[in-house]
Amino acid sequence: MSQISSAMPQQHYPQMDIGPAPEQEFAGFGRISSILRQHRLLMCCVTGGTFLMGAAAIATLKPYYESVAEIAIGARGMISPSELSPYADRALDLVALNTQLGILKSPTIALMVTQRLHLADTPEYAKAFNPSFLSQLKKRFGLEKPSVSLTPKQRDEIASSILMGKVHIANDGRSAIIGITTRSAGPELAPAIANGYVKAYLDFEQQAKIQAARNASVLLEEQIAPLRERSIQAEQEVSRYRQEHNLHLLGDDSGGDSGRAGRITLPSTPNDLHLTQMNHELGDAEADLASKQAIYHEATSSGSIGTITAITTSPLIQNLRLQQAQVNARISTLAATALDQNPELIAARAQAARIDAQISIESQKLLQNLRYEAETAQQRVNALKERTNALQLNVTEEEHADIRLRQLVGEATAAQTLYRDYLSRLGQISAETTIQQAEARLITPASQPLGPAGPPKKQYGILLLLISAGLGVGAALLRDRSRSSLRTLAELEQQTRLLGLGALPRFRGSLREQLTSGDSLYGRMLNSMRAILTFGNPSIRTKITVITSAESGEGKTTLAISLAASIGALGKRALLIDCDAHRPSVLLALDLRAHEDGFVHDALPGLDIFVASQTGERGVLNFGALGEFLEKHRGEYDQIIIDTPPILSFPEAGVLASFAEGVIIAVKWHQTSASSVIETQRILRTHHANCLGAVLTFVDIENLRPEESLRMGEYSHYRKLVSSS
Repeated sequence: MSQISSAMPQQHYPQMDIGPAPEQEFAGFGRISSILRQHRLLMCCVTGGTFLMGAAAIATLKPYYESVAEIAIGARGMISPSELSPYADRALDLVALNTQLGILKSPTIALMVTQRLHLADTPEYAKAFNPSFLSQLKKRFGLEKPSVSLTPKQRDEIASSILMGKVHIANDGRSAIIGITTRSAGPELAPAIANGYVKAYLDFEQQAKIQAARNASVLLEEQIAPLRERSIQAEQEVSRYRQEHNLHLLGDDSGGDSGRAGRITLPSTPNDLHLTQMNHELGDAEADLASKQAIYHEATSSGSIGTITAITTSPLIQNLRLQQAQVNARISTLAATALDQNPELIAARAQAARIDAQISIESQKLLQNLRYEAETAQQRVNALKERTNALQLNVTEEEHADIRLRQLVGEATAAQTLYRDYLSRLGQISAETTIQQAEARLITPASQPLGPAGPPKKQYGILLLLISAGLGVGAALLRDRSRSSLRTLAELEQQTRLLGLGALPRFRGSLREQLTSGDSLYGRMLNSMRAILTFGNPSIRTKITVITSAESGEGKTTLAISLAASIGALGKRALLIDCDAHRPSVLLALDLRAHEDGFVHDALPGLDIFVASQTGERGVLNFGALGEFLEKHRGEYDQIIIDTPPILSFPEAGVLASFAEGVIIAVKWHQTSASSVIETQRILRTHHANCLGAVLTFVDIENLRPEESLRMGEYSHYRKLVSSS
């Protein structure tokens, strides 16, 4: 390295700070279409595979048959909306209807249908009792214990649980009609199950009502005898008490009055009237006491007498306050115009003091009056309470007998009424037990279906096709989203912080044809990149430039030849040095052979090629000889370009960066990852290399997305660099 440093003086150029171009954020239809074209093979494989597997699964679906029966729940159990509470009554309607739905969906009804139709013996349900193939294998090898035989009851319970999964019971929410939809593998079993559900439900409801009526009848018979005895005893007690106290009811109390409510009306006595008057007076006295106590409490608890409402509202206090205000006003006037020894001022202040003393005296008198008034009111309340208590004792003694009589009559009346109600209810229940029927009726019996109800294979196929296409598109988008390779100059700049110098398209035929053709897309995009390097910012105008890449096969040699040839086509002299000692390919790309001195003169117009010499060890470049060669021929050429091995494969190639004033990295489109380019930059920085930028190579123009083709072959970078120079 000491020879290299002495042979080639180091030149430093300011690093150009050009931020990355903004990334396209809007994924329009054109971009999605381009992604799908790029990953069309993956999309077709995912879509086709998913559709084939789904179609095979749909083809194995067996047909099934459905049958429907409808029943109407009777209106006797429903409560119609009323004007007082329409919403609450409607809620009760829904509760009653949902109760019937719960009964129909209960395991009890399903078990009744299973036992009546002997579903456990039908082939459709009997297969549930057969062990699976895997279970048979486990039993054969001793991995599972032999199963115990099921009892008929257990078989019916298992079959009923399977049946509940094949029956759908629902109500539309607008009527009292319930639909029972059953599904089976055969057309004969479906209507039998639906009609069996209706029959089982009607029988269940009828038996439930009959049993409830019988239980109520037994309960009523047990209660009637004690009620009859209680009614007789109550009437006897009333009659005896009236005779003992010589009391008479106001109104008819005969037993023949069926509408008698047992109300007692007692005449008013003088003590009653006097007691009522005393209660009114006591209430008024207590209210007056509370008011005066509140005023006195306010007066005693206040810190200043002058703030008490009862005192400040006194006419005398108000008059004194007015005089005080006038004297104070006179004192203020005299104080502003006379001295403190002024006789008038002294007299005015003495008068103000006398008024203050008088106000204090009068306030104390008013406060004492408030205390006297509160004490007087308290004494009046106490006297009224004593008189009221005395009258209450007299009234209580007079009315005690009448009150007791009223209680006895009320008890007798209640006992007779309850006894008559029980007798009436017992008669009704006895009559209804023999004619009890379920409050539901069959509207539409289930009939045998004419054809299978499903599965809807056509609809499934359409849905499967949509799902498969969606999975295919999603796989393509996910594959594109998860890629780590670089596709656009914007991605290159954003992820690697390198300047995107341009892009070179993929071409067919030889490189020589592309370079010599006058109107090729490759040539136009090459000229665009060369213009940036020739007329751009001074920091990227270099005499000696190294062309390298992260890995092999990224087009660095093609880029080096093309860039050197484009400079020679301008009438300048360019030298291309092949320093790839491991795989020299410059001459091979142009179908040329080097002379003994390693030179090929005029390989293309204005372009000379030199193959760098190696040391005695194969694959090791003679850096000392290369440094001397560059120093010797530096003035003979306008541009010297060095082609190096891939940096990541041969890190020692970074030493060649010391011979150049700038490095250009070739990045293969849609293959090279950003991490590889970043690692290449790291290695170059260890050798103090000046990275000019990167070039996308092998760009597939036909598969470019709209946002990717915006800067391919355009002069946007050239215009930006010229404006910043």
